[in-house]
Amino acid sequence: MLSSKMNWKIRKSETDAAVRKGISQATGLSEVFVGLCLQRGLDTKELITSFIDGAKMEFHDPYLLHDMEKAIRRLTDAIESGEEIVVYGDYDADGITSTSILVETIEVLGGNVGYYLPNRFSDGYGPNAAAFKKLIENGAQLILTCDNGVSGHEPIAMAKKMGVDVIVSDHHELPDVLPDAYAIIHPKHPAGAYPFPDLSGAGVALKIAAALLGELPYESLDLAAIGTVADLVSLTGENRWIVKQGLQIMKQAHRLGLAALMEAAGLDTANLDEESIGFIIGPRLNAVGRLEDAGPGAELMLSFDEEKIAALVDHVQEKNVERQGIVQAIHAEAAAELAKQESLPDVVVLGNKGWHEGVLGIVASKLVEEFGRPTILFRIDEKTGIAKGSARSTEALDIYAALTDAKDLLTKFGGHKMAAGMSLPAVDLSAFAEKINSYAEHYHEAIILGESIYIDAILPLAEVTLPFLKELELLKPYGTDNPKPIFGFQNVPLTDIRQIGADNKHLKFKLKDKDLYLDVIGFNKGSISNHLNEEDVVSLIGELSINVWRDSAKPQLQMKDIKNKHIQYFDRRSSVIQESVLGIEDALYLFSTAAVMKRFYERIPNSSNAALLTANTADALRDISASNLVLFECPLNMELLAKLLRSNQFENVHILSYEANGIYPEGIPPKEQFAKVYQYIRSHKDIDVRNRLEALADYLKIKKNLVIFMIQVFLEAGFVTINNGFVNEVKNPVKRALADTRVYKDRVEKMEAEKLFIYSPFSQLSNWLSEQMMVH
Repeated sequence: MLSSKMNWKIRKSETDAAVRKGISQATGLSEVFVGLCLQRGLDTKELITSFIDGAKMEFHDPYLLHDMEKAIRRLTDAIESGEEIVVYGDYDADGITSTSILVETIEVLGGNVGYYLPNRFSDGYGPNAAAFKKLIENGAQLILTCDNGVSGHEPIAMAKKMGVDVIVSDHHELPDVLPDAYAIIHPKHPAGAYPFPDLSGAGVALKIAAALLGELPYESLDLAAIGTVADLVSLTGENRWIVKQGLQIMKQAHRLGLAALMEAAGLDTANLDEESIGFIIGPRLNAVGRLEDAGPGAELMLSFDEEKIAALVDHVQEKNVERQGIVQAIHAEAAAELAKQESLPDVVVLGNKGWHEGVLGIVASKLVEEFGRPTILFRIDEKTGIAKGSARSTEALDIYAALTDAKDLLTKFGGHKMAAGMSLPAVDLSAFAEKINSYAEHYHEAIILGESIYIDAILPLAEVTLPFLKELELLKPYGTDNPKPIFGFQNVPLTDIRQIGADNKHLKFKLKDKDLYLDVIGFNKGSISNHLNEEDVVSLIGELSINVWRDSAKPQLQMKDIKNKHIQYFDRRSSVIQESVLGIEDALYLFSTAAVMKRFYERIPNSSNAALLTANTADALRDISASNLVLFECPLNMELLAKLLRSNQFENVHILSYEANGIYPEGIPPKEQFAKVYQYIRSHKDIDVRNRLEALADYLKIKKNLVIFMIQVFLEAGFVTINNGFVNEVKNPVKRALADTRVYKDRVEKMEAEKLFIYSPFSQLSNWLSEQMMVH
């Protein structure tokens, strides 16, 4: 059995099927596509047409934003009088792009403008008093924040006291009390009534630029699109229009630095989409600010110097590779730490003095996806004794509420339901882990269900065609509030299972239904291949796309999760012990001989048990509960194994059938050989089998193992005696059939077991195992 890691939920539509069919007929769109639109609240032909067309300009009047008029008057006066203006941004992609939009707009108007991007490590997020003071001492006469500022009460008050106005432009959650800034431009300002509340920092910057210029700066839409996608704001309404238009501007490659970065990243400008930003461009800009000063990111977006651009692109690329390496290393360390634990806590809390705090959020997200648990990772600073952490959660646990419950242990914290940051004395980490898991106990059942994923539609393979996938692209750009559809496929056989990529990290196979096939790729899911067999019937969910390879296009499913409700049998039979066999969690490792068990039992996971299957242990083994059974050796007694299988409920059975001393190829000696050995014993006295067995076997021209077996049979039958290693005949023994001896019967049973467990086709072996497990 292969269990899903996520909590699957079907997304339901309240609209009647007849409505869906009617809209489909009226628009010429498929019913499945119309169903996806209805789930997004597009419940009329007109709304659907407007959504997928996107031709209508959806850019609200910038002056609808509270304080915009006041801010523009102040900025215009500063530009005209030559005041030194400083744009104070942020170190992420949204902060870099919003800074770039404002700087180039003010430059176009002839303003005296510079910019400052705070350092994540020395300045922290948002207005920093020391940074503001230094900027003012260096001549700043007006500070314009972007993508930050609404929580900068102290630095803004200090600037005002020093005679410098601060205009705040931000989009983050508003505090109960706003700072005493000259103007605050925010789409959710309590005194305003802006019609779209979900602008990114770059979106707000674009509004200021449009108001300053008196028209929409189309050439800045590329930057606004990057900030909007990278900051994961809602991709509906105005943001959807900004991103659609911005992608078109990006395809023209007029911004030299961005064009060079896209070329270095291997992007095809003709096929740019929101994923190009989300997975390629955004992470590269973010990488700079995660590891050091983010300034080179803004400089790259603003520069016209091709030589400088080339150096900046190299720098950004290097930082991205460095960031990937750091993420990979921390992830490996954290995953290894979790693998040591017998069971996972409700909330994973890990800390390390060597971890880089700039990437902890990325690693925490990966661990949440991999292990299905809210995760908090800390970097411990040995000099200060402070642990700084990043948290990522699932919908089952409001991580901000959990931190609030543990606030007595925290120096500071902030965030929202799904993500947060915090710091605390490192000596309190254990107490913090205990406290937050105590809070999470109330949500245990929801947490262990895994992260919820909503399935938009269950499809047969026949529905998955290139025309349908082309139709799906009308929903782009995907993002928050307009997610890429998740499709489900139920009870479909699979074939052609392979691990691909470096270190076999990825999984690839095909779903099949008669003569129909669908390629499936599972990124970072290569280990799942250990739980799949050819022709297994599975259910899975994922995202559909068109995969183009060597001018050939065909549908492909990017798998998100997979499950199989049936008991699964895995053929691990090999003469060599594979490391993967020794790493099966929550398993009962079953051995037949003490010697082999002694060699391997210390190498199995802590969550698993090892046991000998004998007549003396069989009853006790019925009480062991485990998801997996590993038949490490070929069983000596199939009936004992059958009883165990009947009494235990295993989800998966892994058959290794390791056999160091197999007897099936040798078989049972023929009667002639028994007679030959017995005749030799009768005609000789004191046969030294301890020291001369090799010579005896050579003389008889019979394999040594068979000679040993026959002497053991004769001994049990009472035909011979063995004293101090010497064999002698018993005169006038009681007549007894050799086949009735226990030694003879054990050999026959072992041969039958080897025949089935080692030499038979796997289908025959799995059928036998299945039959035993069905009998209760």
